[in-house]
Amino acid sequence: MPLSLYLPGMREMTVPVGDGFADLADALGLTPEELAAEACDRAVRAEAHQVWDQALRLAKLHDSLLRRLGE
Repeated sequence: MPLSLYLPGMREMTVPVGDGFADLADALGLTPEELAAEACDRAVRAEAHQVWDQALRLAKLHDSLLRRLGE
């Protein structure tokens, strides 16, 4: 069963899912679209956290250069 999903700030995507996905959504009291949106949101938040951690690491590594550039 294909599932179309649109999240703000993202392009619409269609993902094939099995019947088990619809069963899981039903067991959780959600629509398949809501379950997919929650899963995508969790994945995007996890990725954003990793990007933030790397940005902090690089900023600390290059703090003297960044300070000189700011002068």
